[in-house]
Amino acid sequence: MDATVNIGRTIARERRRRGLTQEALAEHLGVSKAAVSKWELAQSLPDVALLPRIAAFFSLSLDELFDYRAQLSEAESAALYAQVYAEAESNLPAAYAHLRRLVAEHYADANLLVLLASLLTMWAAGYASPFKAGAACPDDEPVPAGNEAAPRGAEPAEADADAMPDAETLRKEALALLDHVIEQADSPALVFYAQQQKATTLFQSGDPAGAIALLEPLVQRQNASAATMMLASAYRQVGHEDNAWRLLQLERLQAAGFVLSALTQEVGMTEDAGYARRAAAAGMALHEAFDMEAASPHYNLVMTLELAGALRRAGDRDGALDALARAVELAERLDAPDAAARPMPLFDRVADLLDPAGAGEGWAAHKARQENEMCARMQRAVAEQLADPAWFDFAGADPRYCELVCRAERLLSKGTIGFEG
Repeated sequence: MDATVNIGRTIARERRRRGLTQEALAEHLGVSKAAVSKWELAQSLPDVALLPRIAAFFSLSLDELFDYRAQLSEAESAALYAQVYAEAESNLPAAYAHLRRLVAEHYADANLLVLLASLLTMWAAGYASPFKAGAACPDDEPVPAGNEAAPRGAEPAEADADAMPDAETLRKEALALLDHVIEQADSPALVFYAQQQKATTLFQSGDPAGAIALLEPLVQRQNASAATMMLASAYRQVGHEDNAWRLLQLERLQAAGFVLSALTQEVGMTEDAGYARRAAAAGMALHEAFDMEAASPHYNLVMTLELAGALRRAGDRDGALDALARAVELAERLDAPDAAARPMPLFDRVADLLDPAGAGEGWAAHKARQENEMCARMQRAVAEQLADPAWFDFAGADPRYCELVCRAERLLSKGTIGFEG
């Protein structure tokens, strides 16, 4: 845990909030503009005699001016997130109370707050974990008014042992935490991440227009590809080739992930059988060419399900049933010994970033549990496709469809997920 004092950051934030220039603040305090600039850049600190005047000018306490932050390491944040995540699977109200205590204790730790906000969003959607239905959130047990986000240093209200706030309250708490991060965080990357999570929360709360308003400015930012390539070239010029390798591989991994996701969405939207086949083939070929099994082990199953749906919408019964059969086959293999993640040789220089153990044993165990839950979710998705009345109307009289329904029933009878045909 790194303890930091952020006087300069507080001064810069409060000055901008009041619409003051550095020169105006310097004149009020009787110092030079250069001195204020150095404070804000953390190159120097104000004289101790100035601290009360600065605090009074901004209507802050000295504690608020110092903005003392005990920052958790990445591994510590990941471990706390994993603890609350696991606790929710057996006792959601207790996990909620635990989360509230963490918010109060670490209200200045933006990274942890974003993680906790994501948990609140998942619980609001009805999950005790991302892929496992959890305890219901009764609509008649909201948290007391004004508790949407705990103030710095305040104790959160204890959750009743038998109650949870309703979904809307959980979402409001998540949004309040994310707004706090967006306003206070000094890392552009973390602000960007918080904005994305806020858009996710808005979308899941039935506010796609709000998500669009937040996301459009993010995706319309100037493309950074030219700057990335120039940075890689500059690294090479000064002999920092390892930095160049890592930069390029990480950018390529993110770009490949975007292309795969985009193709999946396009297949899910189209009613053109030819386009669906080409897009699905392109996605699965890219996934194989880049050895991305470790990064997205369920991609082929997700794409095959989308392809089956697209071919059904296009009226191609044989093609749709072939794709659905392939999806059932992939789902049957999910718990096979060879289903473990494979190496990613084209991303060897960023392997440490892809290894969950790098963030601690707690996070690694959490990711392993998450992977098992994802397998169950994917098997459920196949079963739900087969149980969809649209599929029965489309192919219910075809013996191939009936055989696939039986296979899905056998597949899910091995686990805890029921199948309703």
